[in-house]
Amino acid sequence: MRIPSHPLARFSLLAATAVLALGVPACKKNKGKGNAGGGADPSQVVAKVDDAVITVGEFQDRLNKQSPFVRARFTTNEKKKEFLETLIRFEVMANEAERRGYDKDPDVLRVMKQQMISKFLQKDFESKLKVEDVPDAEVEKYYNDHPAEFNQKDEVRVSEVINKDKGKADKAYAEARALPKAAPPTTPEGKQFKDIVAKYSEDEEAKPRGGDLGFFDKDTTRYPKPVVEAAFKLAEVGDVAPPVKTDKGWAVIRLNQKRPGFNRPLAEVKHQIQQRLFRDTRSKAMDTFYAELKKKANIEINDANLSKVVIDTAGMGAGGPPMGPGMPGMSLGPPGMSPMHPPPGTPAMRPAPQGKP
Repeated sequence: MRIPSHPLARFSLLAATAVLALGVPACKKNKGKGNAGGGADPSQVVAKVDDAVITVGEFQDRLNKQSPFVRARFTTNEKKKEFLETLIRFEVMANEAERRGYDKDPDVLRVMKQQMISKFLQKDFESKLKVEDVPDAEVEKYYNDHPAEFNQKDEVRVSEVINKDKGKADKAYAEARALPKAAPPTTPEGKQFKDIVAKYSEDEEAKPRGGDLGFFDKDTTRYPKPVVEAAFKLAEVGDVAPPVKTDKGWAVIRLNQKRPGFNRPLAEVKHQIQQRLFRDTRSKAMDTFYAELKKKANIEINDANLSKVVIDTAGMGAGGPPMGPGMPGMSLGPPGMSPMHPPPGTPAMRPAPQGKP
C-alpha cells in the first residue's frame, strides 16, 4: 500500500469502509505473517490503484482472514480476480472519500482511534496475561470459600393454604386434589390452586402470591418443619399433601416445581474458576495500567464547561440499557472481556427446574 499523506486519517478511512469494500465478513485473524505460498515474494505487486499498491502478501493476508468456507471459493485464478476486484474497489472508494475530505471527519478519526487502541491493548497488554497463570492455590481457595456455587441441595417450590379450621382445610384439600396436575387452565372459568388459596387461606403474607412459598431445601428454617417434610414427600408436580398441623393452623401443600441439586468437584470446575479469577485479575491489571498511563498524561478538566453540556433526553425510557463511562464501541471491561460475564462470587446457574409455578 502507498504511504498516505495523513497516516492516522488514512488508516481510519480504511477501517471505516472495509466492510463496504470487501463485501465479505472478516473472521478469525490469521496467525501467519502473509508469506505467499510457493516461495513468492510477498512484496511483489498484484495491482496498482493510483499511487496505492496491492501486494501478494496483502492479498493473501486479506483473503486468509476470511472464513474457511469463503476461502474455499477463491482457489482458482478466476476467483482470485473476483476477490482482487473487492480490494481494488476498497482503494477506489477510499481514494474518493479521502478526496472529499472524509479522512478528517470526527467519526472516521474516532473509528481509527478505537482500532488503534484495540490493537495496542491486544499486543501490549492482553497478550501478557494468560488464564493458565492463575495459581492453583487461588482456585482451591475460591472453591472452598464459595461452597454454594458448586454444591446445592435438592429444592422444591410449593404453594399452601393455611386455615385454623380443620374442616375448611379438608375442603381445600379435596378441591385441590380435584385440580388437574398439568399446567393450570388458561381460561378465565378454569379453577386454579390460587382460587382455592383466595377462598380458604388465612395466611395474609402468602395469599397475595397465590400461596406461593418459593423454592427451599430440606434444611430451611423459613417454614415449619411439618410443611417442609410434607413438601418433600410429594412425588410429582401437582400432587397435594393432606392438611398438616402448624402453629398458624392447618396447611394444605401443593407441589409446583422440583429443582435437583448438584455437587461439582474441584477438578470439574477448575477451569471455570480460573476464568472467573482471570477476569477479575485482568480487570484490576487494566485499572492499574490505565492509572499509570494517566499519571503521564497532561489532563485538564473544566467543570464549568462540563456543566454546560446538554443531554437530549427525548425518547429515553427508564428501561433502556445502562450506560457507563467509556469510549463508544469499547467494552467497559478489560480487552476481550464480555460485560455480561458475572463477577467472582456469582452463584452458579442451576439445572432447568421441573414443572411450572
